[in-house]
Amino acid sequence: MISIGIHRNESNLVTSCDISGHAGYDDHGYDIVCAAVSVLSATAMLGLTQIAHQPGDYTNSSGQCDMVLTGELNQSGQDILETMILGLQEISRQYPKFVQIHEK
Repeated sequence: MISIGIHRNESNLVTSCDISGHAGYDDHGYDIVCAAVSVLSATAMLGLTQIAHQPGDYTNSSGQCDMVLTGELNQSGQDILETMILGLQEISRQYPKFVQIHEK
């Protein structure tokens, strides 16, 4: 199961996101659920760093992805993250046994 934690501040802005686990939908290399979550998170990281220039600590490895925003939160970064969250919510809706999202 993939577990996704979305953390927001008192202004409801996303401050961090952690994604861990493997979906287990299919064998390694054939798991479309893992692939979909990976593509969304990796693309969001690219957008945060190269488009929004949002300072943060970003790590991505097999079975673990962490995005912790630092410094001033910018609107472009929030737009990228909210779009990623919409995609993750849709995956979770279609594959609820394999992806769970927790907003904190």
